[in-house]
Amino acid sequence: MSNEVLVVGSVAFDTIDNANGSVKHVLGGAASYASICASYFAQPAMVAVVGTDFTEADRTPFIKRGVDLNGLEVKEGKTFNWGGSYDKDFNTAVTKFTELNVFQNFNPVLTPQQQQAKAVFLANIDPDLQLSVLKQVKKPRLVACDTMNYWISSKKESLLKVIKRIDILFLNETEARLLTGEYNLIKAGKMLLGKGVKYVIIKLGSNGSMLVSKKGIAQLPPYILEHVHDTTGAGDTFGGGFTGYLASLKNWDTLKSIKRAMMIGNVMASFTIESFSVDRLAGLTQRDINRRLKEYTTMLSFN
Repeated sequence: MSNEVLVVGSVAFDTIDNANGSVKHVLGGAASYASICASYFAQPAMVAVVGTDFTEADRTPFIKRGVDLNGLEVKEGKTFNWGGSYDKDFNTAVTKFTELNVFQNFNPVLTPQQQQAKAVFLANIDPDLQLSVLKQVKKPRLVACDTMNYWISSKKESLLKVIKRIDILFLNETEARLLTGEYNLIKAGKMLLGKGVKYVIIKLGSNGSMLVSKKGIAQLPPYILEHVHDTTGAGDTFGGGFTGYLASLKNWDTLKSIKRAMMIGNVMASFTIESFSVDRLAGLTQRDINRRLKEYTTMLSFN
């Protein structure tokens, strides 16, 4: 059986400072959050690289959630390390250090089974690597991709080639403006549709998420929490939940499905931000998720 969602991205150790305290060397990375989140809706397989310092204990959250780790390459050296801090509003992370280590030479080579993946989530990595993965997968029903301002500034041409070949593009409002040169987000989204992508999802942080597509436009608020512990990984969680949910559907390509996926992405991200690292996200039950989805629906209802 081909894996339902192939998640390609980074696994890292994070060091984080914020108003709620600080943690050192905790599990992070876009592929970590995305694959663990996707596991609640589909069968994820992760393609990433770690160093020899990545222990069996570090694998536990993935194993518990049934994430296929056959694509997790172990190389001599240290795992990718990232350090950052947040202001009280949690809207912007200030990077204190980035040590790429073994991730610097990450070059994903897919196995025959991985090449048959039905759905692919390309987490925030070099667009040239994203292109390389797209050339290797055979006939995916769905390809979603995330990016960041660094790649927009340094590898715009490669990123535009990626955008031509995917179904769904995730980016935040700053990135949407940087990539298009357009301040108005709806206009920016429409410009990106003109580059070949079907659905543009603009992540708005504490304001939720916006959809721009030829089928329609929508904006959903976040699930409102009284206490935010740490927002690291929220966007990656959103992308993983969104893609995992769509991968579980026979026909994902409808406005109704996309809006539901946004709702799921928003709700799953709300769990991630209740703890440092993947702790809260990895320990959920289906009941926790269903309860919060129901509360979110009630919050949005005007009947």
